Amino acid sequence: MRLHTFGGLRLENAERSAEVTPRPRALALLAILAVAGQKGVSREQLLGVLWPESDPDRARHALSQTLYSLRRDLNAQIVLSTPELRLDREQVTSDVGSFRDAVAERRWRDAAELYAGPFLDGFYLADAAEFERWVESERAAFTVDALRAIEIVATEDAAAGASEQSLDGWRRLTRFDPINSRVAASFMELLLARGDRAAALAHGKAHIELLRRELDTEPDAAIEQLMVRLRDVNGAPPSATAGRPARGDAPSAPLAPMAMTRDVPRSARRALRAAGVAAAIAVVALTVAFAWRTATTHSAAAQRVLAVGRIRDLVTPDSSTAGTVLSEMLATSLGRLHELQVVSNSRMLELSPRDGDTARTAFTEAARRAGATEILEGELIPLAGTQLRLAVRRVEITQGLVRGGYQATGNDRFALFDSVTMLIAADLRMNASGGTLADVSTRSQLAYRQYDDGLRAFYQFDSYAANRLFHSAIREDSMFAMATYYAWRSAVLVNAADQDSLAGRAVALAPRASDRDRLLILAHVGRSRLDPRAVAAADTLAMRYPNDPEALNRAADATNDLSRSVALLNRSIALDSAAGISPSLVCRICEAFNLLAARYEWADSAAAAERALKRWTVLRPEDSAPWLQLADHLVGVGKRAAAMLAQQRGESLGGKSSPLRELIWDLRTDNVDAVGQQCRVGLAGGNAEQYGTYRWYCVIGLRMQGRYRDALQLARDGQIPEAGTIRRGIPPDPVHSAILDLEMGRPLVAATGLATIGALGADSMRFGEGQRARANAWRFTLAATALVAGHDTIHARAMADSIEAVGRRSLYGRDPLLHHFIRGLLLASSKQPAPALQQFQAAVFSPTNGYTRINYETAKALLALNRPAEAIPVLRAALHGGIEGSGLYLTRTETHELLAQAFDAAGQRDSAAAHYANVERAWRASDPILQPRYEAARQWLLRAGRLRR
Repeated sequence: MRLHTFGGLRLENAERSAEVTPRPRALALLAILAVAGQKGVSREQLLGVLWPESDPDRARHALSQTLYSLRRDLNAQIVLSTPELRLDREQVTSDVGSFRDAVAERRWRDAAELYAGPFLDGFYLADAAEFERWVESERAAFTVDALRAIEIVATEDAAAGASEQSLDGWRRLTRFDPINSRVAASFMELLLARGDRAAALAHGKAHIELLRRELDTEPDAAIEQLMVRLRDVNGAPPSATAGRPARGDAPSAPLAPMAMTRDVPRSARRALRAAGVAAAIAVVALTVAFAWRTATTHSAAAQRVLAVGRIRDLVTPDSSTAGTVLSEMLATSLGRLHELQVVSNSRMLELSPRDGDTARTAFTEAARRAGATEILEGELIPLAGTQLRLAVRRVEITQGLVRGGYQATGNDRFALFDSVTMLIAADLRMNASGGTLADVSTRSQLAYRQYDDGLRAFYQFDSYAANRLFHSAIREDSMFAMATYYAWRSAVLVNAADQDSLAGRAVALAPRASDRDRLLILAHVGRSRLDPRAVAAADTLAMRYPNDPEALNRAADATNDLSRSVALLNRSIALDSAAGISPSLVCRICEAFNLLAARYEWADSAAAAERALKRWTVLRPEDSAPWLQLADHLVGVGKRAAAMLAQQRGESLGGKSSPLRELIWDLRTDNVDAVGQQCRVGLAGGNAEQYGTYRWYCVIGLRMQGRYRDALQLARDGQIPEAGTIRRGIPPDPVHSAILDLEMGRPLVAATGLATIGALGADSMRFGEGQRARANAWRFTLAATALVAGHDTIHARAMADSIEAVGRRSLYGRDPLLHHFIRGLLLASSKQPAPALQQFQAAVFSPTNGYTRINYETAKALLALNRPAEAIPVLRAALHGGIEGSGLYLTRTETHELLAQAFDAAGQRDSAAAHYANVERAWRASDPILQPRYEAARQWLLRAGRLRR
C-alpha cells in the first residue's frame, strides 16, 4: 500500500490499483505515523493530537477502535503496536517517507517530483485543533524543503540548457508560493528570455493584484522595476522613480542573505484558499548560488521590522548612558504591540561595537544587521516647569527617509512612552495592547538605569559587573522581571550561590514582562530547571520571533526533536551570519554551533557533528573554541592524530588546554598504561579540588583495568594505588562506591547506595520540580538496575512504575524513557529476550551519551536472538560518548568484550580480534572476579593466532 500525503490525503492499494478509504480519523493517524517514521509515536501523543477534547478513557477507547477499524478495512496489520505505534514499512510506504529520504540524501530531483502540493492539503478533522496545529507545523517544514528542491532542480536545468524544464520548475514555484515576489520576478525573467513578454507582463499584473487584494501590501521594488522594463518595448532603463513604494508608510524590505520562514496570517490563508490559490505556510528560497535569502514578506506588518536607535536625553545631557536607557524603555514599550516586529534592545547591544554603542551610526548599523527596515530616533526635551516632550522619528534605514513623526508632552516619562507607543500603533494601523510600560518593566528610573548599565556590561563580557548592577536594580525594584532574569544569567556565569533562587524568582515574575521577554524567561529558565512547560514557551517564542537568534536558540535547546532543533539552530546561524557579527562582539552563533554539534553527537551522527564544527571554524576563524571542541569530538570517534592537530590549532588561537586533557583522551582511547602513569602523578599532588577531580577519572581508569579493589580503596578511603599513601580529609565518593559494589557482586548493597545518590526531596524548593524529577528518576533507575541484578524483582517492578511517573515530570529527554529499561531488565531476567529488546530500544534517548547499560543490555538481547550484526552499531555508539557520564556506569572494557563477541558471531573475526585485544591488554592484572572473562578473551586470541603464548 502507498500513503499519499502531499496535495491531499489518501491511501492506495498498489496491488489492486485502487484507493482505500479508511475513516478520516484513521487516515489522520496514518499520516502522523508516516511523518514519525521508524521513531514511532506514543499513544499519549496520539490521544492529545487526535482526541484532545475527550477524557482519557474515552480517547483510549477511540484509539483502539480506530486501530481495529484499520485492520478490518484493510485486512492487514499495517500499524505495529510496539511501545510506540509505527507503520509497518514492509506493508505500507508513504510519499512523505520517500520525500524525507530524498532530501536527506540530497536527491533534489526525486524530492521535487514527489512533492505534489501542500502537506494534507484540504484535509480537515472536526474538534481536533491540536491536529490542525500539527498539520500547519509539518506543512511549513515540508514546504521549505520542497521549494528548495524545486528551485535547485530548476536552476540545474537552466544551467544544463533545459530551458523548458527550468521554466516548468519556476512555474511550479509560482503556483506553490504565489506571494513570493522573488519567485515571481525570476519566472517573469525566464518568460522574457524566451521572448514571451506578454506572458511575463500578465504574470506580473496578476502577482501585484494578488498582493494588493489579499494581503493589502505593495509589491517588492524589484517587481515594479521589472514591470517598467517589460512595458518599455525598446528596453530602455526604468525611470529614476520606478520601484518606489506607492505609499510612504510601507517601504519594501531589502532581501537579506539568511534562511528564515514567515507565517502567512490566518485571514490571508483563508482568502487565498477562497481564491483557489495554494497558500504557502512558509517560504524559503534558494538563489542560483544556493545562498539562502529572505522570503518576500506577506503583509505590511510582517514586512516592517523596527529597531530603536538613540533616544537622546536632553534633560540630563551630561549623562552618556541616559539615552540608552530611553532606547530600552521605548523598545520594551513597543514590544507590547503583538503585530509589530521589534528588535530587542539586547540584540542591538549584541550587534553594537564596544565603546561605540552610543553613536548614531553604530545604532543604525546594528539595526541593519538585525534585519530592521526602519529605526526610531528622537529626543526627550525639557519644557517649562516640569513638563517634558518626547519626540520620535521613524526613519527608513536604506534611504534615510523619515516615514513618520510622533510627539507627546507630559511630566511622567513612563506615560510619555505609553503615549508615543499608542501613536505609532495608530499610524501603523495596529491594535494597541492594554497596560502600560511600567506593567512590563519598572517604575523606578534608577532601577532602569542600573538594568541598562547591567545589559551593557553583560554584552561586553563583564559578568561580575553585570551581576552587581542587576542586583542593584532588583534592590530598587524587587518586582523587575528582566533585571531578575539577567541577574540569574550573570549569576550562572560567575557561579553565584543565589542562581537557583533567582531562577525561581524570574519565573514567578515572568508575567510582569513583555510578551517576548516573558516567553524568553519561561523558555530559558524553564529549560535550565528541566520544566516540561518550557517547551510550549520555547515553541511560541520561535514562532512569534523568527528573526531573533536568541529565541531560536532557546527553542532549539528546549526541544528533544533532533530535526526541529537542527532547523532552528541553522536558522539562527544564518541570521547571525547575515548580520556579519564581529569577533569582538557577543557570539550568539557560537552558542548555536555548540548546541548543533552536541545534538548531532548525542544522535551518534559523527559526520554531521564534524561538519558543524568545521563550519564554525570557517565562520569564526579567529576563535579557539570550535577547534578545541573539534579536537574532543575527533578523540571520541577514534581520530586521535587529527584531534591533536585541531587541539594545536585551538591553542595557537589562544585556547587553553586542561591539565586533565591527556588523561581524559587516554581514557577515551583505551590507553590504560598511560592512564596509570598520569594518575600516579596527578593523585600525588594538587589541592583537594584537583585531587577530587583526578580521583574521579582515575577510579574509572582502575575499573577499566578490572582493578575493582584498588578502585574501591581509592574511592572510599583515599588510598592511592601503588604509592600506598592515603589522602586524608577528602570525603568518599558515593557514586563510584555504589557502582563498584555492583561490579564486585554485591548488587543489593549497591542498590541501597544508589537509591540515595542525587536525592532531592520535595522540600528542596531551591530546585525546580523538573530538576527534582530528573534526580529522582535517575537514582531510582540506578537502584532498580542493581535490584534486578540481585534478583529482587518485586521491588524493581514497583520502582519501574515510580520511574515512569516521576520521569514524565522532567524535560530531560532521557527521564520519561528510563522505566522501559527496567522493564526490559525484568523481561530479560525471565529469559524473554524478544520483548526485553523492545523495551530496551524504547528506552534509548541518546545512543552515545545516554545510560550505556541500555546499549549493553540491548546488545545482549540481540545476541540472544542471534542478531549480532544489529548489536554492533549499538555497542559502537556507546564507545563514542564521553567519560564523565556515559562512560561512568559501564566500563569501555566491558563494551569491547561484548563487541568482540558480536563481531565474532557475525563472522567478522578481524574486528573481533581488535576488540578482544583491548580486553586482554586492559584486564591482565584484573581482580579474580574478572579472570575467567580475561582468560576467555586470551584463549580466543591464541586460537586465532593473534597472541603469542
